[in-house]
Amino acid sequence: MINRYSSIALIPSILSIVTAVSLTPPAAIAMERTINQTHAPAIASDNAIANPSSILPAGLSFTPGNASTHTLAQAPPILDFASQVTHGSNVNAIGFSNDGQYMASTGGDRFIRIWNVNSVLVGDQDSLVPVAIAVPESDGYVTSMAFSPDDRYLVTGTFKGNVRIWDLQNCNPDPEIHFCTSELWLDRDYQGVAPVVRFSADGRLLAASNYDGTVVLWDWIGRQVLTVLEAETGAHDGKELHGRFSSLSFSPDGQFLAAGSHDTTITVWEMEDFDRVGVIETGHGVDSVAFSPDGKWLANGNLYGVELRSLRVSRGRLKVDDEMQMEGQGRVNALTFGPSGKRLFGGDNHNHVLAWDLEEEEMLTAVPPQHQHDRPVLSVTFSPNRSLMASSSTDGIIKLWQAY
Repeated sequence: MINRYSSIALIPSILSIVTAVSLTPPAAIAMERTINQTHAPAIASDNAIANPSSILPAGLSFTPGNASTHTLAQAPPILDFASQVTHGSNVNAIGFSNDGQYMASTGGDRFIRIWNVNSVLVGDQDSLVPVAIAVPESDGYVTSMAFSPDDRYLVTGTFKGNVRIWDLQNCNPDPEIHFCTSELWLDRDYQGVAPVVRFSADGRLLAASNYDGTVVLWDWIGRQVLTVLEAETGAHDGKELHGRFSSLSFSPDGQFLAAGSHDTTITVWEMEDFDRVGVIETGHGVDSVAFSPDGKWLANGNLYGVELRSLRVSRGRLKVDDEMQMEGQGRVNALTFGPSGKRLFGGDNHNHVLAWDLEEEEMLTAVPPQHQHDRPVLSVTFSPNRSLMASSSTDGIIKLWQAY
């Protein structure tokens, strides 16, 4: 099933964003690099402009654990502020293209915007013009996104449980209204859902979490469903929050897929036979999960900070060899490992971009206070060359950081 929705077209491919933008963009979607602006046009129907949405996924409450307290290390910040742009309302997700040239963002204003990273860094207003794709009203707004391995497609998971594939090289421009083809791979009609979409490192597999507590796994090249993964207790009807997965992460070698859940567990499947090899009981609702670059550690964020576990599989069973607990400054919504794997970066509900030193087991000063976000941080991610990190927040701002 192919559906068309209004957008600013990529002509003929994503690589044309910079070379073909000498024209002034339509005022409704023109964006500026700014420090304080936090609002952008929103779309409430396929072609109608309205006020930005401010809907946020409902927060959860968890029982405190016994993690030891770690103080903030007194040292210079380890992320240098590089630049920032304004997306609009509530930037739920960000992601870099695999070649590192572009960055996609999406939020409560029901727009997907694609930015030229170098133009953002240097403040080049002539080539900063982002591609803006309007998310159909039937999807709600986008909660997760991922570029395909060849950067031709953008996969989105939405608030209403849909998974949509946008063809970034199949757009049909019009003087007033622009169209870009998309294919609806999962058609749901849920409310209050935050599905997650992730590609494996080799680009062979696409995973998407579902409202009913399952994960659909596709063969991306063959465009077909391989299997539906279930938690230990089986599929749920989705009526309870604890039955939903909050986060997904493939191991770097593609051998495992980990899914964090609000019911205090992390489920791990191996990707050869799709067997469930273990369930980790964390004691807290899990908001984010991430494998280290070497695949030896699995980190998860929760209401109080971060937990790390050294994992291995022995005779088909998951074994936890070591465990570390490091407190944060609030609910950790997003996690990503740094280039060396020795530092972990995150974003929390108290507006902080955070960092932890895994060898010293302490929190570091990630960024200067004046450069922190003004509202909760929902996403952090590194560019493919691992030297640039991006963070996004409900303040509508995307910040770029130089990492060391």
